[in-house]
Amino acid sequence: MKTSSQVRALGHPTGRPEGNLLVSPATTPPGSWPVLAAQLFNERMLDSTNLFPCVFGVDAVRKETLRYAFIPNGSQRVPVLAEALRQFTDIAESLGRRTSLVCFFEFDPRLDSMEKHREHFWSLLRDVSATDMATWPEDISQDFDDPTWEYSYNSTPMFVVANTPYHVDRRSRYFEYFAITFQPRFVFDDLKGGTATGDNARKVIRDRLAKYDTAERTPLLGSFGEAGNKEWEQYFLSDDNEPNPPGARCPIAHAKISEPTS
Repeated sequence: MKTSSQVRALGHPTGRPEGNLLVSPATTPPGSWPVLAAQLFNERMLDSTNLFPCVFGVDAVRKETLRYAFIPNGSQRVPVLAEALRQFTDIAESLGRRTSLVCFFEFDPRLDSMEKHREHFWSLLRDVSATDMATWPEDISQDFDDPTWEYSYNSTPMFVVANTPYHVDRRSRYFEYFAITFQPRFVFDDLKGGTATGDNARKVIRDRLAKYDTAERTPLLGSFGEAGNKEWEQYFLSDDNEPNPPGARCPIAHAKISEPTS
């Protein structure tokens, strides 16, 4: 937990940007680039000829239980992302079982490679965590390498997915804008391995992934709580299936508060 002075030091002077930052899939967001980002995302999720692998995400767009947030460049990037997460986690359970927050980021010419997106992604998660004044969820480990660790904000554990314009073969992780999706842990409560619902959902998603992605299924994908599983390794996937080096640690543990470098 951080003190208020530490939060202000991160560019979060009052703790919260003003106004509601969340937009439903059927709502037109303000500004030209947010309109385009939302349109491209909706079209991709609802494409009937090129089926997106995550059937629950598609269903959430149709039912309007997803929420979008649009994150600007500059000094407000971290405070706006943090506030969007706070607003979403406050209402997530009321939106229904299948919900997520999709955060679209304004184009930044400094992020001109996959690796720069990766570095910025981890820095953002670390920087946002530093603004979190809530207690850590009791049932979530604080050990990054424990199979029951998950990224958490406002006492809400969430699986995180990064999309970039530089994903080519792993098309399920491609998007025209840099985007981060936060999926509350409760979304998966009825999809556990070993259950009929969970096993069927995994089969459908994996079958779709095999058709959607050119890249082979990554061995990093696992199930929360299973021995050997590391959630953080699944957040930002590369196009290849190269394993992490032995002893690799979650970048949140040592990421620095930073802006993208030119």
